[in-house]
Amino acid sequence: MSDTGAVVLRVKRRALVIGVVAVLAAFGFSTRAGASLTICAAVVIFSFLALEKATERIASRAARARWRTLVPLLLVTAASFALLGLVLWRWKGFDPVAGAVGLSVVVLAVIPELWTKE
Repeated sequence: MSDTGAVVLRVKRRALVIGVVAVLAAFGFSTRAGASLTICAAVVIFSFLALEKATERIASRAARARWRTLVPLLLVTAASFALLGLVLWRWKGFDPVAGAVGLSVVVLAVIPELWTKE
């Protein structure tokens, strides 16, 4: 496994652990906060996983096949953010603080990689 692959694997594992811990803590506050955080964390984690798969495909294929790989990634990402927008627009019980924490799960998983020195 390359260095980049190892970093992505560590970030992916860390994002899932941080997401689970954050969701459990949010449900400890209220079900509204837990649901809000879960929705936002799911959108960000799934977008990160889709980005990972798309970059693997782009790196392994010819240049002309990149658009065929990029379009599904953009569709998945756009659909997840559209669903998040629908939730924000229609659900009056959405907790914005918990949602912001959910959206920052992957960022929190990447930060320790900035501190490691190799």
